[in-house]
Amino acid sequence: MKYNFGGFTAKANSALNIAISSAENFGHTYVGSEHILFGLVSVPDCVAFQLLSEYSVDLQKLTELIKQNIGVGAKTNLSPEHLTPRAKRIVEGAVT
Repeated sequence: MKYNFGGFTAKANSALNIAISSAENFGHTYVGSEHILFGLVSVPDCVAFQLLSEYSVDLQKLTELIKQNIGVGAKTNLSPEHLTPRAKRIVEGAVT
């Protein structure tokens, strides 16, 4: 399902939807800051992607780090309500 996050560009909305999808695909029961980072690294034509690339952050490395540090479970179904408090602050801070 695609969610529309008010106050964000289409690219930012795409990154946030990818964040939710990545959390589901990793089998996590929450959407955290690592998933938001995953979403930002997944949208190649956005400024965040370019900046993160300059620091050698890429999707493959990030995927491996998430798998190693958090683990993988069975696919889940999540929504914006599953954002962690920190992830909510990140999203809210990006709007203001």
